[in-house]
Amino acid sequence: MDGEVDKFEKIYKLYFGDIFRLAYRRILNRQEAEDIAQDTFFAAFKIRDEFLGHPEPRLWLRRTANNKIRELYRRRKRQATEPLEEESPALAKRETRYEEVELKLSALAVISEEEWRIIGAHHVCGVTIAELARSETVTENNMRVRLFRFRKKLAEAFSD
Repeated sequence: MDGEVDKFEKIYKLYFGDIFRLAYRRILNRQEAEDIAQDTFFAAFKIRDEFLGHPEPRLWLRRTANNKIRELYRRRKRQATEPLEEESPALAKRETRYEEVELKLSALAVISEEEWRIIGAHHVCGVTIAELARSETVTENNMRVRLFRFRKKLAEAFSD
């Protein structure tokens, strides 16, 4: 038992900062990011026999943290009873801006600025494929294939 605790403590010291940073980049709230990191390690500690035998403990921790972040967003969504815009338009705009910046930074780690511009124009601004094809001087079918490839790159990068 003491050997397991020592091994777990080493893993905790080694990866806590990594898990905290992952959560902070996604949540942008220090306290909630710390809570996510603590919850992640608590989940690992509860099943420490299985966890300590896992071939990739860092990967296990990152996936668990990502799942806990998703749970947090789902909880927030369920708890929201009034639209944020009615309470404070400035706060809603700032929160939306942070989410946009985080989304863009995450996407740009995988795709180029140009690819991001095209995806944003289509999926966020509602520019049709025909309009995009004309502006890029390609066929509509070519634009559909490009969009498919961009989405596939993003999906593969964020599917862990």
